[in-house]
Amino acid sequence: MKKILLISWIMICLGACTSQFEEINTNPNIPINVTPDLLLSQVIYVGANETALASWNKGNIIAQHTAKINFTDFDRYLWGSESGLWNTYYGNLRDIKNLEEISIELGNQSYQAMALVMKAWTFSLLTDNWGDIPYSEAISGKSDGIFQTKYDAQEDIYNGILADLATANELFKSGQGIQGGDLLFDGDIENWRKFTNALRIRFLVRISNKKDVSAELQSIVANEPIFEGNEDNAVMEYYGSQPSTWPVHVYRVGSFDEYRLSHTIEDRLNQFNDERLSRWFRPTDASIGSADPVFSGMPNGLSENNASTYNGGALNVSRCGQILYEEPNAVDAIVMTYGELQFLLAEAAQKEWISGDAKTFYENGVKASFEYWEVAQDTDAYLAQDGVAYDGKLETIITQKWINSFLTGFEGWYDFRRTGLPSFIQPGPDNVNGDEVPVRFLYPDDQQTLNGDNYQEAISRQGADDINTKMWSIK
Repeated sequence: MKKILLISWIMICLGACTSQFEEINTNPNIPINVTPDLLLSQVIYVGANETALASWNKGNIIAQHTAKINFTDFDRYLWGSESGLWNTYYGNLRDIKNLEEISIELGNQSYQAMALVMKAWTFSLLTDNWGDIPYSEAISGKSDGIFQTKYDAQEDIYNGILADLATANELFKSGQGIQGGDLLFDGDIENWRKFTNALRIRFLVRISNKKDVSAELQSIVANEPIFEGNEDNAVMEYYGSQPSTWPVHVYRVGSFDEYRLSHTIEDRLNQFNDERLSRWFRPTDASIGSADPVFSGMPNGLSENNASTYNGGALNVSRCGQILYEEPNAVDAIVMTYGELQFLLAEAAQKEWISGDAKTFYENGVKASFEYWEVAQDTDAYLAQDGVAYDGKLETIITQKWINSFLTGFEGWYDFRRTGLPSFIQPGPDNVNGDEVPVRFLYPDDQQTLNGDNYQEAISRQGADDINTKMWSIK
């Protein structure tokens, strides 16, 4: 009888305890359901921060804004498979998809539109670096059980990117407010519309070798809001303390000092008496303190030995500027600027894709670049110089756009692939790629093992998985 009573008491106790188990064991300080503001800040930070770091590590090198004095393999085009950017961007796309789905559930069209813009921008980075990539089935493991995703053709990817941006532009028209999380525009929905349409212009120009983009460009310029000045720039500001400071500031000084002034950009900046030189770079260590400080660049693509001994050694080659290391909050993560947009419009006007004065667009772009980098040079005098003054030639526009692309992802490289300009960009003397500038990255190695059939189908369509295989947009 005592045993029966004991068992009954235990069962009653267990029933009472388990009925409150979930409540007792739920931490009220850890939310179960994530909110759009938290997701938005996450996807903006990861995307912009990774692009800022890629600008420093790779983008400036390929565009020949900087050169490496040590560990020169990348500068010589000795490229292995690229998995870091691939994994980061696809990982971020999972959060972007979650943001889109939650926004739809909540009925917030502004958050939904922001998710579409971030999705379009992220996929553009992936396809511009690799060509054909997983797109329509990407990030479908959780929702659809698709873990081996097909690679879509770049033409189809760009059609999807542009469609998403057009949809986002319409969704933003609702003017619906958000609850926070916006690290780009602090909740300014109209500024998001301007950014959306600026991206549409960027991408239409990018595929202009393959499609007639004039009607769509003209429609956007005539009817939609776009950046009107540097106050509209899509940049993520950093702050002066960890963990939000610009990623280069966590480098040890030795790693930072591997990156030096490229002789390619030094030539142009000196030719044009361009004071952005002293904003982005510093005099050689050997000349600091002298009456006549010297800025001296080095060629891209030197071997380890030739790079480390060039011009007598590191003391005689300019390092990157103080704002890039000693001033923690002086540099933003640049996604897109008003200056870049003006150069895009200058090219479009010059080619008669849109109405408007190409010279005005071009000069606006130059002035915006000096203003953004806080270089107080007389831009009217600068624009009057031979080689700078607008002359109706595309290379003049692209040269200034190339200078302006400093620390802006891979934009300088993308333009060079598309136009072959600036023509003075040439492979370095010790390059290992047959004197060719590469046009794409290699797919990550694990794609061959984890997604082999789809990988093989992609290269059978696009061409060999080789750094010289041209993707659809630049063929």
